[in-house]
Formats: sequence, C-alpha cells, structure tokens
Amino acid sequence: MKVKSTIVALLVLLSFQELYAKAIDTTSIVSIGGIEQFISIKGKDESNPILLYLHGGPGAAVSFHSEKVTGDLENQFVVVHWDQRGSGKTLELNNDSGILSMDRMKQDAEEMFLHLLNRFDRKQLMLLGNSWGTILGFHLAQSFPDKVQSFIAVSPIINHTKSQQLTLATLKSHFAKKQNEKALAQLESVSIPVADAKQMLILHRWETVFNGGDFPDGQFEQYLNYFKEWEKQWMPLYNEFYALDLATQITRIYCPLYILQGDKDLTTHYKVVTSFFERIEAPKKELLWLENTSHNIPGTEPAMMQKHILNALNK
Repeated sequence: MKVKSTIVALLVLLSFQELYAKAIDTTSIVSIGGIEQFISIKGKDESNPILLYLHGGPGAAVSFHSEKVTGDLENQFVVVHWDQRGSGKTLELNNDSGILSMDRMKQDAEEMFLHLLNRFDRKQLMLLGNSWGTILGFHLAQSFPDKVQSFIAVSPIINHTKSQQLTLATLKSHFAKKQNEKALAQLESVSIPVADAKQMLILHRWETVFNGGDFPDGQFEQYLNYFKEWEKQWMPLYNEFYALDLATQITRIYCPLYILQGDKDLTTHYKVVTSFFERIEAPKKELLWLENTSHNIPGTEPAMMQKHILNALNK
C-alpha cells in the first residue's frame, strides 16, 4: 500500500511539473557587434538550463533545421541557435557583415554570451560547439571561467595544421596501396596550409572515399562551385585556423568538458583530438566516441549525438 501511495505521489508531482512548465519557442533579432544578428530559442520549460549552440563552418548555420540537430535536447534545455555573422538569417539581415576575422567572431560570441546571461537572468550558460564553433566555445570558456556551466565540443578544431598534415599523409598512404592514380595525382597537388578552395575540396573528396563513400567527378565539379563561393567570403578567416594550437594555448579548462569525436574523422583528426583530451585538465572530462562516424556529426548522426550528450550530462 505504501509503495502504491509513493507511485501515485510521484505521478501527481510529474503531472504538476508538466502543467506548470512554460515552454518557449521564439526568435529574436539582437544587436551584436554593430549589426543585427538572429537567434532562435526553443525549450519545453524556460526555467531549464540555457544551452548555446555554436554552429560550424564557418558560415554553416543550422537554425533552419534545429529540430533535427537539437530537438531532443530541448526536453532538458532551453536551446539557443545563433546564426553567426555572415551566416543564415544574420546574413540576410545585413548588407555588409563587416570584417570576418577570428577576433571579430570571438567578440561577437562574447557579446551574445553576455546578452543571454542578462536576458535569462542566469549566472551560467552551457555551450555546445561543433567544429569551427568549438574555437568560439573554448574562447568563451577561457574568457568566462565562472560563467560556463559545461562545454560540449563536437569534432573540435585543436591544431588544424597538424590535423591536415596527418590527413594528407593518411590519404596518400591509403590510395598508394590501392593504386588509385587519380586520387594520388589530386592529393599531390595539395599543400598544407591549403592554397585555395579546390585543395580543400580535394581533401574532402578523398576523405569521403577513404571512409567508404562515393564522390564522382560530376559531384566534385558541382561542389567546387559551392566551395569557390564560400572561399570568397570565408577563406581569410579559415586561413587563421592554421595559427591555432589549442594543445599548447589551452592546458586547463575550468568547467566540465565533454568531447564528441567520430572514430573516422580526418577533418579534425581523431589522433590530434585524443592527444589534446589526454593532456587538458578539467574538473571533469569525458571523450565520447561515435563509431563509424566522420566529421559532420550533427549532420549525419544528430540523434546519436544528442543521446551521447544527454547520457553524459545526466550521469
């Protein structure tokens, strides 16, 4: 009888919490860095912790399909998707995005971070960064050590030069054994740092094939047009990646750190990420592996990504 009463009491409590939970689903235009910038905010209960999603690219906003990327996380967090300068709806709002430099983007991230703390009257936020977004995430964690509750870094960029050197060597060795003359000829044209968008695409093409995918000539030409357009806007910022070595620049982080890494990721090479994880100090840290997964985890494995995050945070 006592057990039955306890169960009834729990059910009543859960129903009460559901009844009074206030969902949030809104968008806002915020003045950040002297321009208008777009954010969307979604969650089942606006009293839940705030999670700022820092998208990759640069230039690859995901707010337009946020339900796919972070829909499950909205059950436990208020998820904020921010279309960064030069991306998504923020790009549509501004005729001129200004200089797209690392410093400018970091300053924007700081302003957005502080805006959200003030808007929701919170002392801390959680961060979820993907690829390029992890650069901003690590910057925020270092800049506001007492205001970041935890940081989830997906496919983090640690040392882009070393990563791409390893990738190029891995691909050359693999396709030499396969006697793939087309792959070897294209890979021989690549230098690190890459000189242009075509070299970037060559690495992407043969990494895709290396991981079991298909990338025919017609698709290469189609993608090359996109990469060349991307290059016009983003190549100066991308070139700044090569000066980064977070393994030496960041030796300690002051919040729990969770790294999600694909075991077939050569874009942010898994060996570089593993070495960084082993060295960095944190109050708590965990390296979460996604099997048979390459670089674009939010795009190819969003459900698994969210499952890993929720499992890690709910321990």
